[in-house]
Amino acid sequence: MSLIADWRLAGPLLSLWPFRDDVWREQGKPAQRQLIAFWEMLSPHYPMLIGVHPEQFTSARKKLPHAVKTLTLPYNDAWPRDIGPLWCQTENGQVTAHSFAFSAWHGLYPNCEDDQAFAAKLAGRLQVPCATHNFVFEGGAIATDGQGTAVVHGVSVARNNSYLSRVQQGQQISQPLGIDQIYWLDFANPADETGGHTDNQVQFLNEDTLVVSMPSAPGELFDAYQRQLEQIREWRNTQGRTYNVVVLPQPAPIVPDINEFTSVRRVHGVFERGKAPMLASYVNFVRVGDCVVVPQFRLDSDYEAVRTLQVAAPKLQIIAAPADEFMKAGGALHCMTLPLPAAANNLL
Repeated sequence: MSLIADWRLAGPLLSLWPFRDDVWREQGKPAQRQLIAFWEMLSPHYPMLIGVHPEQFTSARKKLPHAVKTLTLPYNDAWPRDIGPLWCQTENGQVTAHSFAFSAWHGLYPNCEDDQAFAAKLAGRLQVPCATHNFVFEGGAIATDGQGTAVVHGVSVARNNSYLSRVQQGQQISQPLGIDQIYWLDFANPADETGGHTDNQVQFLNEDTLVVSMPSAPGELFDAYQRQLEQIREWRNTQGRTYNVVVLPQPAPIVPDINEFTSVRRVHGVFERGKAPMLASYVNFVRVGDCVVVPQFRLDSDYEAVRTLQVAAPKLQIIAAPADEFMKAGGALHCMTLPLPAAANNLL
């Protein structure tokens, strides 16, 4: 049993249709347009599937291009990376799904029953065997090279499972997912509302290469990012080799314009948009097949992030896609997507 790297999954890329008016600006319309633009950029190179809540299907279908393939499943919010399964492969080549407990990132919204059931329902739709675990764990908190090594964000994992020691937390992850070694991240950007996710700080570009964030100038978080980078340069894979390290710019936390969020309905118990600094991370990219889609935030550093990856991976198709609307709801492209196994090709 081993956890499968994103680029080794042979099915389409899943995104979910955003619609919550207490999370997304203007009832989700700007984010919906951005999701359609993402589909238009990626679909010529790699197949995509857009999941739609059953209650939203009629209105979504009117807005989506005719060629978009859809899947109807209930969910509370449009973050499939964190509510979807983690995919593993057995020694005989069978793909299995793993569904972990979900707490809406330690309570960013109160009702998450559909999110909690999403992974098992998706696996069932694909007819993929699914194991269920009580450990609270989100897909954005782990990255793997597909060769037995995983990077896990220790801050959010500890917050969500404080009754367990670090060793016990590691066992809850490594044993079901077939992980041989875990490297832990112990620093979280304060603007990361998940409490700390790997996909905002470190991701694998391929089995030999790690992509990391680093501020370009000294500031409040510079030292923490610098220490993290120094540690990452020492990491070794299960064969004892160090990884190639690609450094992308890390923008400073973005102060929101409160006027942009007046359309977001205020609901008691739901994280209030437009007040807290927002996190923009280029490490929150998507790698599927030979494509890498890099989020763009309308910042001066956007081009640098794209160009750095083009130089680091000249054989890969590097695609720049706007993601600022996703950022305003708490995530980016990696958070908004989930690669699926080959069983999902029947849905195309």
